[in-house]
Amino acid sequence: MDKRIRFAGVVTPMGEVIEGGFQEEAKPLLDQNKEQQLYLESLSARGSLREYSDSLGDLIYNITEYRKVILMTFPLKESKILCMSLFPGTDLMNIKNQVIRLIGSRY
Repeated sequence: MDKRIRFAGVVTPMGEVIEGGFQEEAKPLLDQNKEQQLYLESLSARGSLREYSDSLGDLIYNITEYRKVILMTFPLKESKILCMSLFPGTDLMNIKNQVIRLIGSRY
């Protein structure tokens, strides 16, 4: 996994991480309950943004930037999402392009 990526995981509609995890050097910034709540909020945001798909096209990814971390989510099949957290200062477009190439068939 790219060293600029703190975490990458596939999240189910129930907010459970079924694949992936944190880099060895990266420590979680949230406790487990808050982390799962964040995944559920990301799933909810995906659902809310889908409302505009007829007019704007399909959602490709979403970015939320905090001072300590950058969060990226990508929709997958079966209502799952790929959640990623990145270190601040990471070249987002480069990571985004790499991820889209890798998961293109999973949309």
